[in-house]
Amino acid sequence: MKKMMILLLFSTSIVHAELKTLDSQALRDVEGQAGADLSLKFSLNHTSTYQFDDGVGGVCDKTANSNTGLGYCHLGLSVNKRFVSSRVQGANTFWDVPESDPTLANPARKLWLVFKGIQGTVDIQKLGLDGVDLVYKNDGGIDQIKPSMQLSLDASMPILIRNFGFNALAIEQDDFTSYIDSNGKVVEGSASTPPTSGYGYLKATTYNATNAPTSLYDQGKETGFVGMRMNGNLAIQGKIMMFGCDSSHPRC
Repeated sequence: MKKMMILLLFSTSIVHAELKTLDSQALRDVEGQAGADLSLKFSLNHTSTYQFDDGVGGVCDKTANSNTGLGYCHLGLSVNKRFVSSRVQGANTFWDVPESDPTLANPARKLWLVFKGIQGTVDIQKLGLDGVDLVYKNDGGIDQIKPSMQLSLDASMPILIRNFGFNALAIEQDDFTSYIDSNGKVVEGSASTPPTSGYGYLKATTYNATNAPTSLYDQGKETGFVGMRMNGNLAIQGKIMMFGCDSSHPRC
């Protein structure tokens, strides 16, 4: 045992490692293994059968309290300076007067363009990743070789698109007022007590027997005026080469 320890002590040495820059010639001299074929699948708010996951316990559970199911499966866009102020007609108050510059003295409700029920699955069955030499002619007409990374797609293995889109598009408004301060910042509610609920992009009202008595198809679905779904196979044959571009390339 003592002999082994002495041998280990004498055999120890200092190890030093550092990173060094590699030019094009050094990269060409590197030898490695072949490329890789990647399979990528992106799924948003879907079940395993490409259906909108709004069932009980699902990501977009339509039975969840306070719109924490359907409401959290929305994409809301607030266009600059799009508000509505109120008007009184009889005993009713309507928030439908266009307003672009609400103030602290005259606040208004912010409008939202809301994509409801956003969903989709995109399955890239095969994405080739390789390192190759790119040959091109420089400004002087002489062949140049550049190491490059190549991404390739095979038409025999198309990109699968399943139920990609949204269920409804709607214009919603906040339940609270906002205004634009002297610095151009939108202040929601008041500067001291910002709202914790009532945002328009979280509203998840659905059609039912009361507001859509003659349309059984719409009942249970979120309110809106248009929807979009895309299904198909996208066959692409080609490659993309990425490389460091310098002044010797005609396009650099």
